[in-house]
Amino acid sequence: MSDELSEQLSPIEAFEREELAKSFRGVLSSAEGKRVMFWVLEQCAIYADAFAGESTNATNYSLGLQAVGRKLISKFDEVDPRLYPRLLLDVAELKAMDRAVVARATEKDEEDEE
Repeated sequence: MSDELSEQLSPIEAFEREELAKSFRGVLSSAEGKRVMFWVLEQCAIYADAFAGESTNATNYSLGLQAVGRKLISKFDEVDPRLYPRLLLDVAELKAMDRAVVARATEKDEEDEE
């Protein structure tokens, strides 16, 4: 948090801001928290095209979802600019581990059937 902004906050606002930052760090420190945060970003259609053709309402709905996702990413950056890039890398690693677990289970099932 910038010193200039810190000086403008009341003591309670500064306290709440720091507690929220700690909470974000805490959530993103576990694999479970990373999975949930990435799922939330996916639900915000942050990785999808907002344009829905002729349907202005659908496009606006998607843009609204994406605005929430961008706000979340902005908060990650405010807390620590490394959080979001680290989240992306860690989620990619978690998904690779998930695929490996499923592949091993599938191989075991196929061996058991023989």
